[in-house]
Amino acid sequence: MANNSQILQNAPFEFRGNALDFFKIWFVNLVLTIITLGIYGAWAKVRNNQYIYGNTFLGNHSFEYTANPIKIFIGRLVVLGVYAAFFIAYALTSFKIAGVIFILFMLLIPLLIRQALVFRAKYTRFHGLNFRYKATVGDFYIFFILHGFLNIITISIIFPFTYNRFKKLLINNTYYGDSSLSFQGGAEKFFFVCYIKMLLLSLLFSVIIGITTAIVIPFLKITPFADVFLAIIIYFAVITFSLVFQGSFDAWIGRVIYNDTSIKEYRMLNEWSAPKLSWIYMSNFFVIVFSLGLLYPWTNIRTIKYKLENMGFENLNLDVFTGQIEQNRSAIGEEAADFFDFDIGF
Repeated sequence: MANNSQILQNAPFEFRGNALDFFKIWFVNLVLTIITLGIYGAWAKVRNNQYIYGNTFLGNHSFEYTANPIKIFIGRLVVLGVYAAFFIAYALTSFKIAGVIFILFMLLIPLLIRQALVFRAKYTRFHGLNFRYKATVGDFYIFFILHGFLNIITISIIFPFTYNRFKKLLINNTYYGDSSLSFQGGAEKFFFVCYIKMLLLSLLFSVIIGITTAIVIPFLKITPFADVFLAIIIYFAVITFSLVFQGSFDAWIGRVIYNDTSIKEYRMLNEWSAPKLSWIYMSNFFVIVFSLGLLYPWTNIRTIKYKLENMGFENLNLDVFTGQIEQNRSAIGEEAADFFDFDIGF
């Protein structure tokens, strides 16, 4: 749990799961998924999410994941069917037909992403009430067409602005009860993280690499199998720096996003630390490698626990908040299932 924290003085998330229980679920899921040639994967996803959501608490209330694995399985069949059609067309007919299938699939991506978000919100429940996602299919097509064009003509220089707007599209259309989450952060903060903080981190690593190379290479020249040692050093250096980059970016951008997000008058708080998250990512990778993947459940729970327990809400009175939601519950209808009521996520 976070130390010295504003979050502890307010309303923190809490994760009550443990690695041993998750390992049992993960191991059974893995075996059954292999035996069924991947078919059980949809059921495995539901079991994993039910455990993680069910052990995520805000106050004394946990979240629930209520999705039907059949619907996830159908979504995966749709995506795999498109892949199969593409490769069959490419191998047995012509490149033109395969190209048409590929283009049609690309045109469907905004619809499929939107549908996945609707699905996940619809089957996430807290305090007896499901979330909802209300952006339209048109909102997604407008976003992808506009920002695709802007990124092409600016050679992706404008990407932080696109990322900011995408987060607003995701967050501001997510509802709990009759209240939407609200993200009001400006794009300038995204530019600062992407082009200032990450650039400075890159420069720091360049200096470290330069100094290390100057020191190590003279010793390697007199060492048998110098090329092998050098290749190993470069490999682990690239992996380490990549994970530090990812951990730093996730922490910095996470603070930017969540600290500017609220629901009703309650603002979220996020205290992810770039050094701590980088260390978690980096050590997790080596633990997974050296345990041949068997400690993956421990690394997953470790990451989830750190992230959740360093997030919360400012001055949230959960009884008052849920009471406000209860008053309006009768006016909030459950969304009806539709033809596209499935999840494409893997």
